[in-house]
Amino acid sequence: MTEPTRYFAPICLYPHTRYRTIAGVTRLFTQYDLMQNDYLIVVADRLLALDNLVTGRYWSVNTVFDKARREATQIYNLVNRVSTKCGARLRGRRVFWDEIAETPSFKEFSNRLRTAFLSERVLADALEEFVKRRVNRFGLGSSPEQEQSYEREYLLSEVCMSVFCTEILGYQMEIWERRPPPEIPDPLKLLYGDYRGIVESVAGGTPKRQLTFLYEADAADMKNIKPS
Repeated sequence: MTEPTRYFAPICLYPHTRYRTIAGVTRLFTQYDLMQNDYLIVVADRLLALDNLVTGRYWSVNTVFDKARREATQIYNLVNRVSTKCGARLRGRRVFWDEIAETPSFKEFSNRLRTAFLSERVLADALEEFVKRRVNRFGLGSSPEQEQSYEREYLLSEVCMSVFCTEILGYQMEIWERRPPPEIPDPLKLLYGDYRGIVESVAGGTPKRQLTFLYEADAADMKNIKPS
């Protein structure tokens, strides 16, 4: 008997994400039948704060995370309302980023994965390529090293959350809102494509993560958007 699919959906808060709309969130629930399947939806408020630190979309460093949480709360509440309307509220979990990232089990796993990831030259170089490209294009330029540090933390946090939720928590099917354009470096794709042994070693078993896209957008629509 085939086991039911368990879904992990990270919701990144891009300015034009369709998750800001009832139609977009409803599509997530209906397209993957989350009324009948277990799911974990993580609203990535921490990633929004880190991105704002890179691009300068914040009032002050002291308030950037609070501001991101306030913005994320609007989408979090929308997701909750749609889950209730669709009859899917009891099938899954809907949480903010730190509700998982601040747990002892995630912190321990993240430390091990980061160490293994950065020890591989190709993976580390791919990460740095993305960091420098995005900071050169979108950073303020007043403190490039600090902006690169924020962007690096964004990417490593994203990689660790993806692997943790799919491999450790068992929500094996990850849903990205859109497919990233091919010219953008994708550390997760490289990790699972050429370095699956790292995942196997850190997660303690054969990698199970799969990836699907809610919208199949073309590269022109995605040129300013990072993988979600």
